[in-house]
Amino acid sequence: SYFDAAANGGAQDVPPGGEVTFQTAYQSGDFVFSPNTSTITVNTAGVYRVDYALTLRPEDGTVNAAYAVAINGLENPLSFAGVRITGLSDAERIELTGAFLTPIPAGAAVALRSKGSTINHLAGAGVNNQAVNRSAIILQRIA
Repeated sequence: SYFDAAANGGAQDVPPGGEVTFQTAYQSGDFVFSPNTSTITVNTAGVYRVDYALTLRPEDGTVNAAYAVAINGLENPLSFAGVRITGLSDAERIELTGAFLTPIPAGAAVALRSKGSTINHLAGAGVNNQAVNRSAIILQRIA
């Protein structure tokens, strides 16, 4: 079974400690999700592969971002990913990705959380005149 959510186009500002929201979801299996929220409930226990991607817009020429996946409020140590780049134009976009394997218990709440100390600007516009996913997450049960 799998859960795939994305926020396409537009923008979201994620404050330090804030969670990424998703607009749409495609799923098989046993998940609960309400559009435009940050929490995905996994109703079937198992070992999951979790992948996520964020499209970041610089502010003042800098992207400084760190994210982790929280399961029942606790960040999984294997899920941390980050990027720091300076000297960018504010029209540029950077993609941050993370992937890991983890057991997830039945009824667990999963969220993608900012772990940095600065506000991040997720941008799903301004890429070759095309709306792109500003955020996406996939949970795939593998065992």
